Amino acid sequence: MMPVRRACSAALACACAVAGLADCSSGHGPPVSTCSTPPEHAYVLDVTTSGRVRWQVPACWPGDGPQLSPLAVGPVVVLAQFDHLYGLRLADGHRVWSWTGSQLIAGMWQWQGLVVVLQQTPGLGVPSLLTGLDAGSGQVRWTLRIVWGVDGFSPTADGGLAIVRGDDTLEVVDLSSGRVRWTRPPGLDPDPAATAVAGGALLAAANGRLTSYDERTGQVRWADQLMPAQEGSVNAPGLQASAEMVYLTLPGAQGTQVLGISAADGRVEWRFAPARIQRLNAYAPGLVSVIADSGNTWQDDLDPATGRVRWQVASSNDAMATPAGIVTGPFTYEPKPGPDGTNQLSLHDTQTGQTRWIAELKDFPALPVFPDGPLLIVAAADRDGPDLLTALRMSDGQRAWQVTIPEPTAAPLSAVPGGMLVYAANALFGT
Repeated sequence: MMPVRRACSAALACACAVAGLADCSSGHGPPVSTCSTPPEHAYVLDVTTSGRVRWQVPACWPGDGPQLSPLAVGPVVVLAQFDHLYGLRLADGHRVWSWTGSQLIAGMWQWQGLVVVLQQTPGLGVPSLLTGLDAGSGQVRWTLRIVWGVDGFSPTADGGLAIVRGDDTLEVVDLSSGRVRWTRPPGLDPDPAATAVAGGALLAAANGRLTSYDERTGQVRWADQLMPAQEGSVNAPGLQASAEMVYLTLPGAQGTQVLGISAADGRVEWRFAPARIQRLNAYAPGLVSVIADSGNTWQDDLDPATGRVRWQVASSNDAMATPAGIVTGPFTYEPKPGPDGTNQLSLHDTQTGQTRWIAELKDFPALPVFPDGPLLIVAAADRDGPDLLTALRMSDGQRAWQVTIPEPTAAPLSAVPGGMLVYAANALFGT
């Protein structure tokens, strides 16, 4: 589950500065937003898989607020900027509609022909709003008022959105209609529940208990009391689901453990106790990224059947699973960073961890990279030169093409037919 309040708290002042100011302007294309910074500090680009920029339009620098990736819904690209939504024509980036909400946009999802946004004003006791808009016209189709606010959310595979409300109620909303499918009463204290989805189920962990609900009906499939509630609660960032396996972190007197749990029946398959774990991310069956208290990141490839470490690599960033293998970097220590400030992006065999290739990129690459067929697309900033979007061949790590972009990317790349959307913004501007 993604927490909402921390992500939005710093953005309120930015949104207030935006209101009432003039439109951005640039020679690169029509403006898509009103913003308080010059347009050269943020752009949205459409880049083909062959490295050609189809269009580029100015946008707003996101400040410290949520950096939401643009969504492609049919022939329209939807861009969220503070409390605004903009519909851009995918063919040429021309703005076809705009919509202004009443609060900051903290989340955005697409379902069929709709784009659904979560509006949230942290810290003021204002009800949150879920709004479904027609992606082609920007017309509002439905609105749901959430009186207690939203502490976190997880989209389900069948067009639902699971939310933990501010009163610790678990609720699933249908994205097509805005109707509440089902609600579980409060009782998740002392901490908000962590949630994840796997195999048609919504998993909720709180107070040492893990429960699997049918995401359509809310019926309990199974429930496990994994530890006495008084000993502590589940570490919320540590609930992850991948394929049919659930990964869960539990604190204890002997240190934090990672549990591998079957999503089908809740059976604990294995327990793993890494040293000084702070949080984890699960990217593929058996692949766990462990952040230690010292700040180091270890990519531990665990056997899904036993929880034993098959291989391990050190990196300053989380790993990413691709069809060709596991990507790690930058600053991988096998071998050490290259000369002249270059960083190394590595592809490892999923089963053995053997390094298949190493690519050196100037300054630092932004992970996660974007897999597209036989290519890995990497946004790499360079203090001494232009910022680049680089395509590496998945087979050998060699460069297929490079495109100069106006600023470092501020959000993950988004797939569109025949290419990708790049939201480029200078995160250092204004600091």
